[in-house]
This record gives sequence, C-alpha cells and structure tokens, in this order.
Amino acid sequence: MWMLYWRLVGARIRAQLQYKVSFWLDVLSFGLTTALDFAVIAILFSRFHTIGGWSVNEVALLYGLTTTSFSLNEMIARGFDSPFERMMQRGTFDSVLTRPLNSFFQVLASEFQLRRLGRTAQGLVVLGFACAQLSIQWTATHILLLPLTIMAGVAIYLGLYVIGASICFWTIKTPEVINAFTFGGSQMTSYPMSIYSRPLRSVFFWIIPVAFVNYPTALQLLGRSDPYGVSPLLAWAAPFVATVFLTVALSFWRIGVTKYQSAGS
Repeated sequence: MWMLYWRLVGARIRAQLQYKVSFWLDVLSFGLTTALDFAVIAILFSRFHTIGGWSVNEVALLYGLTTTSFSLNEMIARGFDSPFERMMQRGTFDSVLTRPLNSFFQVLASEFQLRRLGRTAQGLVVLGFACAQLSIQWTATHILLLPLTIMAGVAIYLGLYVIGASICFWTIKTPEVINAFTFGGSQMTSYPMSIYSRPLRSVFFWIIPVAFVNYPTALQLLGRSDPYGVSPLLAWAAPFVATVFLTVALSFWRIGVTKYQSAGS
C-alpha cells in the first residue's frame, strides 16, 4: 500500500512542479512568512535577555524542533485539514468509501504540499543555527535523538489533524479549538514549558502531548533540569507517546467513519 502512496504522491509532486517559477515562489514565500515567527522571538530577546532562564539560542533549539515537525506534518497531512472539510460539505467522501482502499490512506494521499518545504527549510536553518551556537555534546545517542524527536513530533501533529478531521463526521467542520492545539501548540512549544502554569503543562504533556515535540529533548541535549521535575529522560519516551496518541486518533477516525451519513448524491 505504501508503494501506491508514493506513486500517488509522486504524481502530485510532478503536478506541482509543472509551473516551476510559481512553485519556488510559493516555497520562498512560506519560508519568509514563517521566518517572521522567529523574528518575533528574536525581538523579545532584544528586550529580555532570557525567558524563564532560557537564552535565545536555547529557545531557537525549541523553535527549530517544533517548526520542523509541524511543517513536515503540514506537507503530508493537509488532506485532513480544510480539503477534508470541503469533502464532507460537498458529500464527496462517498467516493472514498466506494474504493477498495482504506479511507485514512486515501485522505492522507489526497494532498501533498511540497511547497511547505519553505517552512521546513526555515525550521532546519534555525535548528542548525541553535545546534552550532550551543555547547551540546554530540554523542551517538544525542545525534539519534534529533531525528527521533522530529518524527515523533510529526506523528503527534498528524494525530491532532486526524482528530480534527474525525470531528467533521459529526459537525461537518473542524472546530477552531483544534487550531489552538496545532498552530497554537506550535507557537506555545516555541518557548520553554516551564514558563506556563501547572494545569497548562499537564494538558500539553499528558492529554495533548505536543510538549513531547521538543521540550524533553531540549532538556536532554542541553543538560538542563526542569524546575517542575520533568525528566530529560522523557525525550526517549517521545516516540512511544506519539505512537499511542496517533493510535488513539486513528481509533477515533474509524469510529467517525462508521457514523458518517451519506449525502445521497
């Protein structure tokens, strides 16, 4: 099935590259627009030298990890966002159910936005800058931890997109609260979790686990301790947490599919 996925994605990539100037302008605009997010952080540090005891380079590490994960998720999972809303509103999800393929697979393969590479590149540049500026001991385990954390982050954000799409089976529209956990979560995790209140930290660690996208890994890489007792060893739990969260999201998706009512057209 995944061979079919890559064939479908390959076809979408070739279609997007038909107009190369337009494509590269889109990539550039995504990179420059999202760079403003980090510019805001840099401006804050021009006024405040630290935030919660974290320097600008340490926050850049948090930002780079979460932005890279979020942008990769946006690239592969946009089918579960506004395109899926339109599918539900127009009744075209019926055609998905008539095909001999898993509905989740079909929606996942329905959109692949290569132009999101602009945001991915911008996140990687900030991440690379942070790693170069910080005194991190690059052991084999630390080198392995970076891609594992990014992949876990992609899975966590994908789970959120799937949950938002699943709610559409009842509401026809993804509730705005999901954006508070996707885009809002990406913004929130660009700063150290220690600056937030205990209830908020609990939600973003153990209910909607976007904190695992970067915070424990940053603690581990930097050799920092968390004032509220978050163990840096939780960085190694990120893939497990992401797997559990995505599994729950997929279960919710399957329940939603069973509740879908055909548009009758």
